Amino acid sequence: MTLTVSTAEPFKMPFLFPSQHTLHNAFHQSVPFGRHEAPAPLPSPKRTPFQARTELFPTWSVVDDAKNKANALSAEATKEFEKASAKAQAKAGAIELYSAKYYAACTFGGLLACVSATESLS
Repeated sequence: MTLTVSTAEPFKMPFLFPSQHTLHNAFHQSVPFGRHEAPAPLPSPKRTPFQARTELFPTWSVVDDAKNKANALSAEATKEFEKASAKAQAKAGAIELYSAKYYAACTFGGLLACVSATESLS
């Protein structure tokens, strides 16, 4: 019984594992003369007539799209809040810290917050 090993075709690891080139560069970076050159990229497989053309349908991220919309809405809400705040401050005037007007405004704001929260829960 003899065992023969064919070296005609190199062993290819599955895509789950990193390539030899990747492992070598990850663990031997301190030795500059021992680095290997990157292998040529694999040619893309031929597209069948039933597959979509990737250049016509660029990928986009739903998460990035949602973040951009949220940032735009946040910026718009901030502008509206600043306008309303400026109008209210112009109408009421400046409130001095720890004055009777300050405590009245805090009491009214607290009541408004508690009532709205209670009403929304019940």
